[in-house]
Order: sequence, then structure tokens, then C-alpha cells
Amino acid sequence: MKKMRAMWQTFRSDVDRRVRTTRMLGLLFLAGGFVVIAKAWDGASNHVRVDSQFPYLLSGGFMGVGLIVTGCMLLVLASMRSERQAQSKQFDDMATLLSRTLGRMSSPAGATGTEAIQVLAGGDTYHVAGCRVLEGKPDLPAITVRQAAAEGLAPCRSCDPPRLAEVTEQNSSN
Repeated sequence: MKKMRAMWQTFRSDVDRRVRTTRMLGLLFLAGGFVVIAKAWDGASNHVRVDSQFPYLLSGGFMGVGLIVTGCMLLVLASMRSERQAQSKQFDDMATLLSRTLGRMSSPAGATGTEAIQVLAGGDTYHVAGCRVLEGKPDLPAITVRQAAAEGLAPCRSCDPPRLAEVTEQNSSN
């Protein structure tokens, strides 16, 4: 039971897998609907009398149309989910850029000392300017240590940039 629960939790958290699975189910339902309609048509074609054909056409037709509508709705839901995921990522990127820009604008132009300590923001970490991890990665944004801490960036283990606690200690002692 624990394995099933863990598998369900990973399925719920992985949006890409959910979108892919929903698309596959939608296509499967669409194909199944057309197969049911074809089978009903085939069953109805074996009978000459119209009143003998109606049960095949009605039951198979309604079931096939139901499967097709269900498949179309699954495809629409998968499309909406993937668009929402893309928009959410764009929103997060824009919020990060906005916070960095506002942080630069709010810091005084002639700031000196520990307030002016600039670090380079990587993906999940921040670095000092000469870090060897950043070789070949031009145009990384320069942010303050406070901004890096506010964004949840971890300090690099290789170059050991200043941490927020060190910066606030130095500011309070000045």
C-alpha cells in the first residue's frame, strides 16, 4: 500500500507526466469511440430489417459518441494543464526578474561596504565573481547577498561567497 501511495504522490507532483498520461488516455478514448461506432455499424449491417438495426446503432452510437466526447475533454484538459504550467513558469521568472530589478533600484547608488557586496546569481546558488563553476556562463545577473537570500539561493560550496548572517553582522558592527 505504501508503494502505491508513493507512486500516486509522485504522479500528482509530476505535471509533465500527468499531461502526457491525460493526452494518452484522451487519444485512447477517441480511438475506442471510433472502434465502438464501427463495431455498431458492422453489427447493424448484418441485419436487413431497420427495426433490428436500431439496437446496434443506438447503443453503439451513443457509447461511441460518449467515448469520443470524453477523449476530447481529456485532450482539452491536458492542453489547459500544460499551458497553465508554462504560464506559471513564466510568472515565476518574471517575478524573479522584477525582484532583482527592484532590489537594484532600492539600493543607494553610492553604497559602500557590505551593502555593496555583489554576487552572481546562478540557477539555485550564488557565487563570487571569480568562481570556477561560472566559467563559460556569461551575463549572469549581479545581485546583493540580501537579494540572494530573499530568492532562496544557496551559497556555492566551491567559492564560498559571503552569507547573509556575515553581511548583517558586519553592518551592525559598522
